[in-house]
Order: sequence, then C-alpha cells, then structure tokens
Amino acid sequence: MSDVTATIRDISALTPQAQEACRLFLKYCTDAGLAVRITETYRSQARQEYLYEQGRTRPGAVVTWTKNSRHTARRAWDICKNVKGEEYSDPAFFKSCGAIAAQLDITWGGTWKTPDTPHFEITTAWKAPTEGQEEELDMATKAEYDKKIAELESRVWELEHPMIYNYVDENMPEWAREPISDLINRGLLKGSGEGLDLNDTELRVLVILQRTLQQKG
Repeated sequence: MSDVTATIRDISALTPQAQEACRLFLKYCTDAGLAVRITETYRSQARQEYLYEQGRTRPGAVVTWTKNSRHTARRAWDICKNVKGEEYSDPAFFKSCGAIAAQLDITWGGTWKTPDTPHFEITTAWKAPTEGQEEELDMATKAEYDKKIAELESRVWELEHPMIYNYVDENMPEWAREPISDLINRGLLKGSGEGLDLNDTELRVLVILQRTLQQKG
C-alpha cells in the first residue's frame, strides 16, 4: 500500500503523453528564464482523498476542492518557483508559466473559476507541436508574448477578486487566510462539498470572531 502522505515528483510517473507535455513545458520555461520546480506529479486516489479530507474531516487548511483530479490519471503536475522564499509569492512567475502553457495547449489551473495557479494538466487529446509549430513558438515576437501575458493577467485579475471565497488560497484576501485557517483547525468552520461559500461580509465577520476567540485564549 502506498503512503498517502508521500509526494511523488518524478515526471516519469506520468503517462508517456504527459511526460512529453511536461518536459516540453519545462523546456520553454527554461528558455524564457523561468526557474520552475516540479512539486508533484502522480497521486494515488487514496492520496487525493487524503488531501481532500484536510480542512474538512481532518485538521488543516483546505488544499484541494475535488476528489477527482488528473493527478490520479497521471496527466497533471504542480510547480513552484525554484527560488527559496519565493516559491508561491510571485504571481507574475505563474502568469508567465501559464502563458507558455497556453501556447502549448496545456491547461493552466490559474484560469479556473477557483484558481489553482501551481497546477498544469493535459487531456488525452493533447498533441505535441509539430516541428514547424515549434519553430513558430521559438520565433514568436515579444509583442505577441506580452499580449498573451496581458490577456492572462486580465483573466486572473477577475478570478482573484470574486465575491465568494471557497478555499483558503491566493483567491482569498491575505488578511483572512490565517484567521480562517485557524477556525477550520478549531473545528468551528466546515465547508460543504462545494467549499466554504463565504462572501465578503461573512469573511470579515469570521475574522472578527477568530480575533475575539484568540483574545479570550
């Protein structure tokens, strides 16, 4: 039985198709000067469910919104910035990686309704660019690249400022993440299968509640 607490980072654990996509993605990121580190590839279904339970039936902050993930199908990988202290704190880094993924027809989680900026995946229909297409990508002008970045920034901006907060992630205001995580850890706040479903007003009320509890010890 596999250890559900263990993280697999090996690209070779992905399907051959996803290995090709991931390595091509890394090549283009490297060429663009982006320091990418793979943080997870394949997950067993048991590990996916273990992670899903965190923040719900098990203590800790919510880290995933689904029990169904392409990680379990060996077609997804997660990344971070390979710079100590900046692993997840540089939105521009992830947006640049997302723009490269878009060029390669790789799905970036940063464009989802509930953004997952470190996440990348492919479907079974994914195909590597032909030699001619790769040359076109290599020859892309800076103006075209900047346009893609600007489009993604616009989409991510909209996604980062919704009225509903379902998870403790980059989508939630930074001032609320620690108080909300504390309430979850205390067992005082539990979301549904759809997430926390908090609006701005509820978020502020819960933060005040957490601070009050903290003062009372």
